[in-house]
Amino acid sequence: TGVSKTTGYTGKALDEVGDAILDMSKRMPQSAEAIAGVMEIAAQLGVRGKDNLLKFTETAIRMGDATNLSAESASTEMARFLNITGSGIGTVDKLGSTIVALGNNTATTEAEIMSMGMRIAAAGRQVGLSDAEILGFSASLSSLGITAELGRSAFSKMMVNMEVASQQGGDSLNNFAKVAGMSADEFKNKFQTDAKGAIIDFLKGLNDIEKNGGSVINTLDE
Repeated sequence: TGVSKTTGYTGKALDEVGDAILDMSKRMPQSAEAIAGVMEIAAQLGVRGKDNLLKFTETAIRMGDATNLSAESASTEMARFLNITGSGIGTVDKLGSTIVALGNNTATTEAEIMSMGMRIAAAGRQVGLSDAEILGFSASLSSLGITAELGRSAFSKMMVNMEVASQQGGDSLNNFAKVAGMSADEFKNKFQTDAKGAIIDFLKGLNDIEKNGGSVINTLDE
């Protein structure tokens, strides 16, 4: 009933989805009712098309089994993340794999990665980061104990300021470039073609300043 309400499916179409849900319940450690509940949420969040619904639902269920995210939370947050980045629901399996891999290989959890990712996704998309790059930065920030709220305000602001500097030039661009160890034109070109690389070069530059006894705070103020 819930799936029918959010998908609009009736008759044969609903029967086909119901059979697919029953089949999924035989392959995965979740009841058909729980799987239908996740599909209901997915459709409510805008997932359309039988194939997309089944792929999205199975990914969310697997995330619920393999991570500290519940299937319902995974469904909600992955749908919203993909809406923000514009990557499309068809990439949800890649998104799930990325989150699990990062959770297994960094000092944070999948729930924290997803929470941070949701908050920096808009700025990340604006500067041209891929979904995987956004989540990679999210895992790094979370591993350092930085809260999602701080990540959204500080890290997003840094990315947007870099983009504005790359577009407008002037002292701001020169300052970013100097820290990254490049000329203004080199930094501008790198940021526009490889934003992730430019951000990492800037962070490495900040690290070098600290190692050499300089003030990172004063540098960031500039």
